Amino acid sequence: MSEMIFLLLLFGLPAAIGFKLAISRGKNPLLWGLLSGVFPFFLLVLHFHRPTHEIRGHFRKCGKCDRTFPWKDTVCKYCGTSVSDS
Repeated sequence: MSEMIFLLLLFGLPAAIGFKLAISRGKNPLLWGLLSGVFPFFLLVLHFHRPTHEIRGHFRKCGKCDRTFPWKDTVCKYCGTSVSDS
């Protein structure tokens, strides 16, 4: 029983985190969940790789500087332009 818990923590936890991160980044969650479960290093790759397009509810794109920033922010952190929820 303890071996099953160990394997679940070793492979299942990184896979679940990779799956959730992939959804928020607009990537394929099954592929990234599998990669993260087998090779947890891919969690870092997925975490630091920001999307280049707008993902509604997660990332928005600034109309002035064309960079992406978190959806909850209403002002672009790169150029200071106010962005509305249109």
